[in-house]
Amino acid sequence: MTDRLSTTIWVESLLPGFHRWPDAPKERDHLASRHRHVFKVRLDVLVLHDERDVEFHELTERLRHWWGPGEREWGGASCEAVARLLMTDLSGDGMRVMAASVSIDGEGGATVRREEP
Repeated sequence: MTDRLSTTIWVESLLPGFHRWPDAPKERDHLASRHRHVFKVRLDVLVLHDERDVEFHELTERLRHWWGPGEREWGGASCEAVARLLMTDLSGDGMRVMAASVSIDGEGGATVRREEP
């Protein structure tokens, strides 16, 4: 039996931004107002060989360029929504994003994964 193996590389960045939860329940109503987080953003990309198919620094630069300079405004977007948008926007150009994760202040977050390599 031959195992099917796949390899991904990943990068993480700490990126400042603001969001809010417009429909926050009463016990969390403080989250309905705009508030700041340091978002930890991780991107996992499929590579087809072991010789820098996608280079870490280039991937980090693409991630930071996507985020933009300074603190990004996310409005009512959740971590789940930001991760899905990141995955959609950065897939292509020869890159196959397999997972995108977004967490807030290192305490909790969301991951969106592509099902098959």
